[in-house]
Amino acid sequence: MASRRIRRRSVVGVIPRFGGWLWGGVRWLWQHPSLAAGCALTAAAVWLLWDHTNRAEAFRVTRVTMPPGSGLTIDPSLMGSNIWQVDIGQLARALERQRPTLKHVRVIRDLPDRIRIDVIEREPVAFVRVNGWLPVDAEGFILPEGTEADEGLPRVHGVGRLGAALHVGRRNADERLQLALRVLEQLRRAPALADRRLSELDVSNPRQLRFLIDDSTEIRCGSEAELAVNLRRLRDTMAAIGRRDLAVRYIDLRFDDPVVAPRT
Repeated sequence: MASRRIRRRSVVGVIPRFGGWLWGGVRWLWQHPSLAAGCALTAAAVWLLWDHTNRAEAFRVTRVTMPPGSGLTIDPSLMGSNIWQVDIGQLARALERQRPTLKHVRVIRDLPDRIRIDVIEREPVAFVRVNGWLPVDAEGFILPEGTEADEGLPRVHGVGRLGAALHVGRRNADERLQLALRVLEQLRRAPALADRRLSELDVSNPRQLRFLIDDSTEIRCGSEAELAVNLRRLRDTMAAIGRRDLAVRYIDLRFDDPVVAPRT
């Protein structure tokens, strides 16, 4: 109760203070009529300019441009409307609903009379198995179909096994999938794999991560927490293998001295 009375008194106390500031401002303007007149003229000029831009024919939308093949369509009523009165945020959201697989749609006023629409496509980083192999981007958004450009992407095994099914056409928060995406990002930046093709990644056992390079050599690298250290070991091990020109079946990085199994 005491705290409530304190809050009430503080709120009530603000009212006379605000009134005093307001009266002080009016009195100051009365004492400086030239400045008050200048402020009034400026406000009137701004209002007239804004009114003109909302009425001028030069600001009527005559063109809407968008990337070729985007598949997006616009409401015909947009043409001829005042460019300043177009709600570009609402328009962007409406276009995103037309193609939910897009990562982002940006609507730009290109003065005086053009609306430009830019789209940001999702970039797949791997394939996951959902009624067939489908591409997934770095956020876990599974696309309904792939393209020829996606063919070289690695395939991820062991995701969607914790009771949460993977869904196409939306972002997935599946724990194993998110683990796989974090690991893929580290592998992509690893110097040891700069000239190697990552073929597969298996996250079935988070403590025993495995991946395949060049469709031939399996790398056993332990848990995510160990990955950074083990990738440094892999760099040195790959350099030694290169000097000896060995064909290798697998490399186990979970030991201080990695185990290398030659291909027989």
